[in-house]
Amino acid sequence: MKTIAYFDASHDFPEEILMAAGFVPYKIFGDVHKSNEPADRYLQAFFCPAARSFLTEALARSGEWDGIVIAQGCNSTNRHHDVWKRHVTTPFLYWFNGPSKDDAIALRFMKTECWRLIDALDRQFRTPVTPEKLAEANRESNAIKRKLQALSKLRGEKDITNREYLDILIKSMQMPKKEVSAEIDSLIKKVDARGPFPSNKKKMLLTGSDVTYPELMDQLDEVGFRIVRDDLSVGERYFATLIPEEGDPLEALARYYLTIPKPSTKVGVRKRIQYLEQALSESGLDTVVSQNLKFCEPFAYDAPLVNGELKDKGYRVLHLEREFTPGPDNQLINRLSAFSEML
Repeated sequence: MKTIAYFDASHDFPEEILMAAGFVPYKIFGDVHKSNEPADRYLQAFFCPAARSFLTEALARSGEWDGIVIAQGCNSTNRHHDVWKRHVTTPFLYWFNGPSKDDAIALRFMKTECWRLIDALDRQFRTPVTPEKLAEANRESNAIKRKLQALSKLRGEKDITNREYLDILIKSMQMPKKEVSAEIDSLIKKVDARGPFPSNKKKMLLTGSDVTYPELMDQLDEVGFRIVRDDLSVGERYFATLIPEEGDPLEALARYYLTIPKPSTKVGVRKRIQYLEQALSESGLDTVVSQNLKFCEPFAYDAPLVNGELKDKGYRVLHLEREFTPGPDNQLINRLSAFSEML
């Protein structure tokens, strides 16, 4: 199957356009189990380790992909495009410059950027994206999102581990949609047959940097926490809203990408706090674990404001800074354990 890899920092890239053009979208997550030394030849050590891991994966695997798209995200990933142009061998390298706001001007901007991507794909691969193909891709994307919404609701009712949730999300962003659809169905069937939410686990909302490797999810489970809500792009942000299926499919797609929950760097702190408060309120949760990956500035700079306001409103909040490593982080485990005992 033809594959185009992409990465973005907050679910900003319209993968549906790649689907309509006949490609499998593959979101680059890097590999925490491999050294970032290849990327460290081109990026400074103070760059986000996840961003360096993205480049390491691209250097190793670009020959497997038909192209790579870099979507405008954080300062670290935005700098990648120039490095990749020079050092990553790929037949197609594209910069997708999505808007940072969600107003009428941003909508026009997003539509223009979508048309530019469609035109670039057509010129490179001779794969025209018709309105009919885009409408079908939007429906296929929505079908996956609806199933993930159903699975997500079960997190607070059934015994579904943090790892299982993350694994199926990663597959949703890397596998052909028809294949992952069957896997989600299978997982929902397994979870439905299990017992209720474990009495020895504590429910919480996870916020902050994206979690891209299952070992961290295992550590949360080991200290007694189950994630039943989140606002991560490798999480609820991916399926929080649906693409409108009426009217012009390009207009609908552009509107969708302006309605998903976004980090403070996109729409300001106030909207992010409101989204978190709504998620906590409708789920009956009072516990928040906020974490940011070391050097992940988009989620480090607003943490004092976000966490401070949640605490002022009576929520119990723990903030952590973590390393990019699959090994046990004893300091993180100790702080989580102490927080759990206090609840």
